[in-house]
Amino acid sequence: MDERILSYLNQLEPPIDIELPGKNIQWLYPLKNPETCRCVKDFYSKYYSDTNERILVLGINPGRFGSGITGVPLTDPIRLKTVCNIDSNFPLKPELSSQFIYDYFFNQYSMNDFYKKFFIGAVCPLGLECNGRNMNYYDNKTFMNNLLEYFIPDNIEKQINLGCSKKVAICLGEGTNYSILNKLNEKYHFFEKILKVSHPRYIMQYKRQSINDYIQQYIDACQLAEKIVSN
Repeated sequence: MDERILSYLNQLEPPIDIELPGKNIQWLYPLKNPETCRCVKDFYSKYYSDTNERILVLGINPGRFGSGITGVPLTDPIRLKTVCNIDSNFPLKPELSSQFIYDYFFNQYSMNDFYKKFFIGAVCPLGLECNGRNMNYYDNKTFMNNLLEYFIPDNIEKQINLGCSKKVAICLGEGTNYSILNKLNEKYHFFEKILKVSHPRYIMQYKRQSINDYIQQYIDACQLAEKIVSN
């Protein structure tokens, strides 16, 4: 599976025919950096060098301190080095979503087991930055509608074709991201069922006092997805 993932990522580029909604907005395209390419290759070679089918987990879009730097979903340079044991020359800056996944969720659900069973992607596989801050693909309605015409559905299909199940997917985000993905699924029939969990950044920013409940939410979703796939 790792070769298919790397081939997909290597051909992934910002859509040149979709105009960005402002001069202060730019795509995050970390794979133009050779160091990012090396880290991505090391990561997927380490955890995905098999032919096992995975369950697709779809986030919103890459963030500038996580996969917007490392190229590895929900993985900042700190966790890439200290947990995945992949060195890089990136500044060791933390990212909230990565902190939740690696420091909390993976503390109760084996990281190795997770990567054997799940593949993390995104509804919009490239990140966006506005005035030096993260931007969601749905923050500008006109831009979002342009992306939804072909770029987003095409890339969801491509992520499934990497070797992911069509029986079930997990959506990161219970609000806008889930609503959009659900509508896309009604149109394109990507999956038989979509489960949803709270987005890790939302949990860390607003619900940290209840973090154990959200860890359990993730565990329950993963176990249910595994059960659906096995039936």
